[in-house]
Formats: sequence, C-alpha cells, structure tokens
Amino acid sequence: MTSTPATPTAAEVRELATHAEELAAAIDNLAGVLSQADPQGRAGFRLPDAAGLVRQAAYELLETACDLRPAYRLFTFCSMGWGVCPEHGSTLIAAGGTTHCATPGCGRTWGYRREIAPCAELATHRLIDIAGETLLCAGHAVDARNSGGRVEPFTP
Repeated sequence: MTSTPATPTAAEVRELATHAEELAAAIDNLAGVLSQADPQGRAGFRLPDAAGLVRQAAYELLETACDLRPAYRLFTFCSMGWGVCPEHGSTLIAAGGTTHCATPGCGRTWGYRREIAPCAELATHRLIDIAGETLLCAGHAVDARNSGGRVEPFTP
C-alpha cells in the first residue's frame, strides 16, 4: 500500500521562498566580490542574471503560497502575464538580471526580469473589449488606453 504525499503548507512554501531570497543575496554578494577581484568581469558576468532568476523563483514560490491560502488574498491583482512600469506602462528595459523603467526621471528598478514575469501589481482598472473584461493595474491601463481600449476604474 502506497501513501499519498502530504500537500505542502503555505508556510513551508514561504520558507522555501525565503531560502531562495537568501540564495539570491549570496549570489549578489559573490558577484560583488568577483567584480573587485576581476575588474574585467570575465569570471562573474553571469551572476546578476542568476540572481535575478532565483529572485523570480522566490516570487513564484510566494505566489504559490498565496494560492494555497486563497482566503488570505485580500486584494485582486492584475491579470496580465507580463510586468510593466506601474506608472508608465510598457517602458521596461532589462539587463543583467534587473529591469528598469526607461522613462526619463522615473528611476524605478526591479531585481528580476519584470518584463517576462506575471504582473504583480494590484488591479485598479478593468478593460472591456470584445474578449470580455480583464482586470489591469495602472501601468497596463496606460497601455490599454493607448491601444484604444475602453478602460474603467476597478474597485474590488
């Protein structure tokens, strides 16, 4: 007789996410040490990307923990599958495992490849089009308006 493995708890998944964040910080530290030892960057040039990937894994783990405890989701999130600048929309540039907004004067940066990660911003608007209703954050609402979509405020 085989036993069914126990379903992990949200706390166990959050603990794993904490370990991933610690690993990302250790990789960042290693990148800093190597940049001092090898100013040409031949030895550690891959490390910022590696740290960004580990941070993305930590984010996905935290989202999974929330999925395991849906009653604790007090907010509604943007439903788009990629990230944007929350103020300026699709203005992101990624390099070396980090992403920044290209809008002059914005200054926002993220320690992961935000443009390929599911949007983690709160839904503030709804897009109504032929496909139905889609919940959007403020940044995605900027893009929807620029594309001629009908965008309305959304309150959960």
